Amino acid sequence: MTQSLNALFSPETNPHPAELHPFSLLCDALFFYTLPGETEAQGCMTGYTPVHLADEEQARFQSLARELKGHEAEFHGGLLASLSAGQGDRDEASAGSLASSLRSGQSPAATPETTGEALWKAMLLLKLAEMFREEEREIAQGFLAISGKEAELFAAIRGEETGDEGEDEEEEAQALRELAAATTPGGPAINLTRLAKAWGHLYLRDAKAAEFPLLVTTQAELQGVLAEAYETLAGRPPIQLVSLTLPAQRANAEDGTLAEQFKSATGAARGNFNRLLLEIAASGTLSAGRLEELQGAGNELNRATLPFLKDCPTEKTLRFYAYEGASLVELFAGFCNETRTATAKATGLLAVLS
Repeated sequence: MTQSLNALFSPETNPHPAELHPFSLLCDALFFYTLPGETEAQGCMTGYTPVHLADEEQARFQSLARELKGHEAEFHGGLLASLSAGQGDRDEASAGSLASSLRSGQSPAATPETTGEALWKAMLLLKLAEMFREEEREIAQGFLAISGKEAELFAAIRGEETGDEGEDEEEEAQALRELAAATTPGGPAINLTRLAKAWGHLYLRDAKAAEFPLLVTTQAELQGVLAEAYETLAGRPPIQLVSLTLPAQRANAEDGTLAEQFKSATGAARGNFNRLLLEIAASGTLSAGRLEELQGAGNELNRATLPFLKDCPTEKTLRFYAYEGASLVELFAGFCNETRTATAKATGLLAVLS
């Protein structure tokens, strides 16, 4: 029986379904992290909490998360000051003290940081990132609404002048929508390296981490972060394996329809490609012959995908990287300055969507 290709999304928690959809075309099951107290989605795309807290601790985390609402920038600034202080005088204030300081305005007292405290900081930073992304989505929706009104106004004006410019009107409206989507104002940015490290603290405590041979991301910078960790560990850069071209989900399409049709039409090519990926992940070495075989399977899958790219407004590129002889757990352990005993040799895989 063919083993399923299960992938884990990184480095964000509770991502928007649109971010996950392209990965669902290839993967049999897709997982992502949720934070304590959040709803866990089920189905092909499954969210779960990798670190379980006692009821009292979970209630405390949710309380702190609520305190962040409306004070995101202030908390972010205080947390950055804590994390970027010099080693000799680093402010190791707990997440609870940082949140409490938002109410009192007082500087948090310095206390020794524990492993649990580092985890709390990581979870609150990830929660903060969720809030920033949600705020950006709301702003983007507002811009789209405005662009829609502008398009209607332009159509009305042009309708008074001539009645045969319907196609131009539609192109103008689409251009406005694309412009609004592309110019989403950015909120206070959380450094990707810091975000990946916070996510890594959860990953290293996830009992299921070893079950995911493939890590997937929409953040191209994550490849650079893991490449540095791999070069430190192995003394060489990761190997770029292959690129796939995938269709994007149409805005008016039903959820899951494209994925079902794609998997049905590309079954043989997709199954062969996934099998080779899993074999590479389970091996500590990558031979030239196996790499050539995977690239051939990738070309076959790209040919099978061509009918789905016709009349498709947008398409996505999925690039695969291999960290030969190093598991993803080893890479994140080195990146997060934690110790992990190396087990059987494996090859970590990362897929970057752009």
